[in-house]
Amino acid sequence: MRGPKTVKVAVRHVSGDVGRRRTRAVTWAARDFRLVRPAEGRDRVELECPVCAVSVLAEVSDHARTRRVRNAWAAASVVSLLVSVVALGYALHEGGGVLPGGQSPPVLFPAGVIVAVAGLVMTATAWARGRRHIGVTLLDAPGPRRGHRIVAVRG
Repeated sequence: MRGPKTVKVAVRHVSGDVGRRRTRAVTWAARDFRLVRPAEGRDRVELECPVCAVSVLAEVSDHARTRRVRNAWAAASVVSLLVSVVALGYALHEGGGVLPGGQSPPVLFPAGVIVAVAGLVMTATAWARGRRHIGVTLLDAPGPRRGHRIVAVRG
């Protein structure tokens, strides 16, 4: 039998967040943690910030739930890609022809273009969210805990 599944995360204390014209500079200090996933359901754990020693409350989901959420984001990505391809095909079909003098393009042509672009944006967003989901979330943090993030540690 294999041991319990774990996930490696880092608690980041955001030290500075400076916005410039075209860039943004964020500085932080981090500490790595290895969290044990529960057999089923969700567990709450307290992690300590490396800088200010405040306990940060996180929720760890079991492996099956994490896999289901990742698969749901992947399915949303595939569905939005299919919708955008169909909408783009419709827009090219309806808007690509030469209309006789004085006729305007169909009313749904701009809607097809808008749906195609929105579908492509949704595809990229859902794919990225599914890839980044690790099953560990930072619970709502009151005042002193707000400058913290929980991120995955790869490798």
